[in-house]
Amino acid sequence: SNNSGFFSTLTNASDEPFRWVFHGNIIIPTGNPLHAPDPKEQQQEAAAAPEEKDVIWIGPGLMLCRCHVLCVDQDGIIEHISHQDTMNITDLKKRRNYVRLGKYEFLCPGFIDLHIHAPQFAYTGTATDRPLMGEDGWLETYTFPAEKSLGDDLRKAKHVYRGVVQTTLATGTTTACYYGTLHLEPCKVLVEVCLEQGQRALVGKVCMDRNAPPDYLQDTTQNVKETKTLIKYIHKRAGKEEDSTRLPLVLPVVTPRFIPTCTPELMKKLGQLAKDYHCHVQTHISESKDEVQFSKQLDFAQDGGGGRTDAEILDSHCLLTSRCILAHGVFCSGLELDLCRDRGAAIAHCPLSNFFFAGSALSTKRLMQRKIKVGLGTDVAGGYHPSMLESQRMCVVASKAVDQAKGGDGKHSLDYRHAFYLATLGAAEALGLEDCIGTFCLGMEFDAIILSAKVESPIRVFKDTDTVQDVFQKLCTLGDDRNVKAVYVQGKQVKKPKEIYEV
Repeated sequence: SNNSGFFSTLTNASDEPFRWVFHGNIIIPTGNPLHAPDPKEQQQEAAAAPEEKDVIWIGPGLMLCRCHVLCVDQDGIIEHISHQDTMNITDLKKRRNYVRLGKYEFLCPGFIDLHIHAPQFAYTGTATDRPLMGEDGWLETYTFPAEKSLGDDLRKAKHVYRGVVQTTLATGTTTACYYGTLHLEPCKVLVEVCLEQGQRALVGKVCMDRNAPPDYLQDTTQNVKETKTLIKYIHKRAGKEEDSTRLPLVLPVVTPRFIPTCTPELMKKLGQLAKDYHCHVQTHISESKDEVQFSKQLDFAQDGGGGRTDAEILDSHCLLTSRCILAHGVFCSGLELDLCRDRGAAIAHCPLSNFFFAGSALSTKRLMQRKIKVGLGTDVAGGYHPSMLESQRMCVVASKAVDQAKGGDGKHSLDYRHAFYLATLGAAEALGLEDCIGTFCLGMEFDAIILSAKVESPIRVFKDTDTVQDVFQKLCTLGDDRNVKAVYVQGKQVKKPKEIYEV
């Protein structure tokens, strides 16, 4: 069978000192649904393989394992997954850390938000009334003042950052790629809050040395120096323990905001830093027509590049790497997308903010077909909703919008299963961390959520007609933070549902 990596056999599991034992419905994404085997064939294989009893393929690359047991070891690593018949359930039930999932509850991989601006959280849900660029645009009016205010007041920074980390954890985000502020000190605060709350994160100091307000700008040297300091700070605070195979909880990410605010000299030096420290890179690419135009003009008039595309400019400064996350990409040409694929760079698809600021929708399906790495982001606060469940729904809506604009033949349409992949394993692949997080596989770190339809929420289950798959689909389509019953990162339960909003 194709799925031998997912299941294991333990002879005396009941003696093992597991940290957690989960028993019930387990959702396992196995790969890009557009390149996965036909679920009907997978289902036939599963029927013939005794170790795949009660495995339902609910779509290409998406398994629902009913009546299964998943065990997590003391280090937060997945040690065992198998059907309940292979285990002594009576013994397991006696354990303090035995979690019996209800009939309408699902253990799922945690969500990974590939693009979120932590300092903008305070005005999330407002400020969607302006275009991105320009003197009275969104950045100048709302973003830069909000970000700058946190550099002036670290207590405020801690308050805002606790808000964003607790809220995203509550909605099931176990990993977030955060843009911090221009200033170093609030970025350190964000790192500390992630460590304190137990959320996995990539944290970057935003770099800008041109085309921003004079009081929210640093020279090239200062940007590079503070980025380097933050990288070292994160390594010191969250670095690898010598004997541990686990990922550090917080990773640094080199963050040039976008081409209009970064000189070629700054981009070049940041590219070198990313290389020297083996860091991830995050930036924005081809987000709106005015941004694309502005980048080209700058390249032509000031930077001596002759009017190149965003991807070509980033590539020329060694920023387009296999650890690079590019937000938006709505207006990337086919050649730019090919360049991203060749370099192994990934697109963070932010469907909600694209409707407001790009004035267009991205054909995510086209990227997936071309085997370009892609995952989902909320883009708080350009995207007004901090929940990755909402981002998944918007991803489906955006795909329908693209499809209708292109003739309505279904070639661009995605459904909830594609979106679920993009929020989990797809995003992990985008980060190059698919061996550690994004799905459930032996030896991977346990970042997980329990989605439950048994709580007070918009979801009603009709026992006579709803299959287990229907209930999972309802959770994806209608679920909110109330349906996220529990959240685990690195094997630690970081949020129990009742304590979420007591900020």
